[in-house]
Amino acid sequence: MEKNLEMGQQSLNRILQEKFSAIQTNIQYMHSQDDIFRTIAITSSNKGEGKTFFSINFAKTTANFKQKVLLIDADFYSPSLTKQFRLRGRAGLSNVLTGRSNFHDAIYHATEYLDVLAIGTIPPNPLELLRVQGVESVIQEALETDYECIIFDCPPINLFTDSRLVASSCDLGILVVNSNKTREEELSNAKKLLDNSGVKAVGAVLNNVKYNKKKYDYYGY
Repeated sequence: MEKNLEMGQQSLNRILQEKFSAIQTNIQYMHSQDDIFRTIAITSSNKGEGKTFFSINFAKTTANFKQKVLLIDADFYSPSLTKQFRLRGRAGLSNVLTGRSNFHDAIYHATEYLDVLAIGTIPPNPLELLRVQGVESVIQEALETDYECIIFDCPPINLFTDSRLVASSCDLGILVVNSNKTREEELSNAKKLLDNSGVKAVGAVLNNVKYNKKKYDYYGY
């Protein structure tokens, strides 16, 4: 029984890795040689759609291709990314924006090619902080540090304006859509808000899709 469970988990891990690799390839085909997407804002229409799960795994997949990646927690309301990497209490995005911490000192080195910037100290008014400071300075420092991909894990765009402010400084906005939760009108409104933010391009990723075991058993997995 334990062996079967282990084989099943390995099979799911392979499928998961393949799906994220396919998403990365699709993004590469979205841009031209002169218009490369180096900054990505990841959001959803509402909470609980899996955007942090996607952000982390997409960052790891990109790093596996030996691209230097910076993953930034920009969700001041539910900083799940910071919790996942156990970085609560560590200086992060807010501290860098307010000048209370040096950008390089706040970086956490997760793997050889993946670095993480935690949320930092939660300010009393996150929206005001982003309106006044913006994230352009953080992006500039990251680009000067030779990061090839900068990923922001943002709060749900239908609930918080913060996502629109972050996306306005990014090349690409990605909406994570839960196949069992997201309603059509919610998705339509989220896309409209992302389009209006000024981001160059918008993509969507369908999450929580039922695993078709028979389809993949054909390949011997």
